[in-house]
Amino acid sequence: MRIYYDVQQGTDEWLALRAGCITASSFKSLVTSRGEKTASSTRDTYLNQVIAERLTGKPVDTFKNADMERGNEREGAARDLFAAIMEVDVKEIGFHLHSDYDIGCSPDGLFTLESDTGVEIKSPRASTHVRYMRNKKLPVEYVQQVQLSMWLLEVDHYFFCSYHPDLKPLIVEVKRDDQYIDKAVPILIDAAKYVKTETENLNEQSIYHAYKR
Repeated sequence: MRIYYDVQQGTDEWLALRAGCITASSFKSLVTSRGEKTASSTRDTYLNQVIAERLTGKPVDTFKNADMERGNEREGAARDLFAAIMEVDVKEIGFHLHSDYDIGCSPDGLFTLESDTGVEIKSPRASTHVRYMRNKKLPVEYVQQVQLSMWLLEVDHYFFCSYHPDLKPLIVEVKRDDQYIDKAVPILIDAAKYVKTETENLNEQSIYHAYKR
């Protein structure tokens, strides 16, 4: 494994480091919450993006909506509150990359609580946060990101934290689900291999292709 501690998330350096890699926030484009392949159209859209990044050596332009901007702005406060509640020293990390495949994740913090673990922090709008609070469990839309980050980090448990400054935080401990991981990981690895092969093929491809009726 390769861990980059000295790269701040969200910076140009961080974006460049992730470019051409399959990353945790986009695992849902490849794998469903049940550990199955996603629809081909969803997969192809994402894989074309990753291939484009590998060919150009640059991250593609990504759209940021108000929810994403708000999350970035509140992440520091959320991490500090999480650390205070859990009474742990949370270490920020830039990017964690698999040793054999271009698959990585960017945990919002790493720490030790009985054993090594990490945290995924979300700062949604109030109505979404209330939904999370009422359900009292890991939201289904983050199953892929959390479970497969545990695989990458080689840990047995993880934490999900939902934060809103006007409401109580939600902290959920998530146990590693090896049955899910065993189903999902081969899909990620196949995708990483596919990206590598397609990139090589496109680099060798002729510029001109004659049209044939």
